[in-house]
Amino acid sequence: MAGFEGRQGLFADLASGHVPSFSFIVPNQCNDQHGRGNAGPSCAFDPNDNGTLHGLNPGLMYRGDATLQTLVTAIHKSEAWERGRSAILIVWDEDDYSVSPTTNQVLLTVDTNYGSKGVHSRNFYTHFSLLKSLEAGFELPCLNHACDSSTKVMSDLFASQ
Repeated sequence: MAGFEGRQGLFADLASGHVPSFSFIVPNQCNDQHGRGNAGPSCAFDPNDNGTLHGLNPGLMYRGDATLQTLVTAIHKSEAWERGRSAILIVWDEDDYSVSPTTNQVLLTVDTNYGSKGVHSRNFYTHFSLLKSLEAGFELPCLNHACDSSTKVMSDLFASQ
């Protein structure tokens, strides 16, 4: 994968102050709260599909939280965070498995180095809203359903004040 730097590349970029305009950071399965059934006891998780937490390794949540804290702290302490308008978007990719599109929700947290803190949106957004917001922020053309007039930009989460 061209341009892939890995975790150590991220920390080196943050230390040097030379970061790309957009970084997509995805922890490995042992550090993203998912786990792997064949990766040893600290990363083990034998999932099921019956809607219960049977088989869940609670250590995975702590490990994921620690990874997230390490990443966000490193970004906040970097020179790059102090320059310009920066945002950290944290998205959980697991939903509640509801069949209704208005109740099937995932958590999105937006942390900016500008504007109001602790903003909570009551707007309904989809993953296409996130895509459209990123496209708008980088002045890119829209893709797929992000082009739909019904797809909202998450402007309330990125407002200056």
